[in-house]
Amino acid sequence: MKICIVSNSHSTTDVRLYYKIARSLAKLGEVHLVCPSGVRNAAVNPFQDVVETESSWYALPLLYRKAKKLKPDIVVCVEPLTVLVGLALRRKLRCKVIFDIHEFFPDAFAERFRPPLSWIMKQLYLGFERWLQRRVDATTAVSEEILDQLVPRSRRQNAIAIPNYPVRNVWDYSCETPMDISTICEMDFDLIYIGGLTPDRGVFKILKSVSLLKQDFPALNVLILGKFFDPEVERSFNERLDAWGLNAMIYYQSWIPAEKIGLLLKRSRVGLWVFNPQNRRMSRAVPLKVLEYFAAGLPVVSIKTPLMRSLIEKNGLGACCEYHSDSIAKAVAGILRLNQSEYRLMSQRCSALIDEKFNWEAIEPELLALMQQLAPE
Repeated sequence: MKICIVSNSHSTTDVRLYYKIARSLAKLGEVHLVCPSGVRNAAVNPFQDVVETESSWYALPLLYRKAKKLKPDIVVCVEPLTVLVGLALRRKLRCKVIFDIHEFFPDAFAERFRPPLSWIMKQLYLGFERWLQRRVDATTAVSEEILDQLVPRSRRQNAIAIPNYPVRNVWDYSCETPMDISTICEMDFDLIYIGGLTPDRGVFKILKSVSLLKQDFPALNVLILGKFFDPEVERSFNERLDAWGLNAMIYYQSWIPAEKIGLLLKRSRVGLWVFNPQNRRMSRAVPLKVLEYFAAGLPVVSIKTPLMRSLIEKNGLGACCEYHSDSIAKAVAGILRLNQSEYRLMSQRCSALIDEKFNWEAIEPELLALMQQLAPE
């Protein structure tokens, strides 16, 4: 069996696509991951192919041509637009098409607009996504909530949720330290935040909470790892760093390879996942970063929502707080003040949750079963 995974926005080194989906599917046959960027690998299954372009639109015909040469039995389409590529390939090659959905695309698209236009655009995008879903042979999604948005319960025969859980012992390995991050990889951090840097992801709440914490923790070290999507937000971020005297406490890194993040998590004490609870997209699913914090043994401070409380507070894996800087600072301080034995027990509970329940190996059989069901006879 030959399987082709196509994406017009990800890299061939993407952790979920390569280290999870592609490696798992390689147990069933020959797998090709085709993306617009990344590394090439023509020697070892799963193979990595690059169609070089910076345009997600121009990538579509390139993906089609590359996949057509491969003649796959199954095509896994990672974004809504790549489903169009998959459907064209099915018409040409009679292959099976899987729509793999890793986020709430309609909600994310609608956030670009103001109400009431945002609601209209969400419905238009959702209608397009449902139209695509009805035409594929199977659907996978990273959560049941995403499936509920697209697929009626009565049509779930070939639609399953495959959560984006970490690989078991994902950070328990040694790897070479890249030169550009060698300095911070030798430091210890009290707090670490990984993710996009936007107001809705609490970037300014984090800064203000650090300014409050420095009164009781003058030697506090904080690592913020992520990208700005708005130059104005980045400018305001730097202005507040200066105004609040945080330059000596906060270390900022725009990007490192995803497979190297463990180097920094291992040197951190508390993970942050701060978000605006009014943003339904962020409050409806557990992000991978939280699970990766747990996998590294990091307690997490997050916003008090039903989902986060059921995960963090119920299992004693950190603290939940209100979406206010003083509340965030208080929650962080509570963990930083734990004595060594109390912190070690909390850290062990975090890593145990991943080892025992939320790991990729636990759900891999469902993915493999679906692929075997679609495999040519």
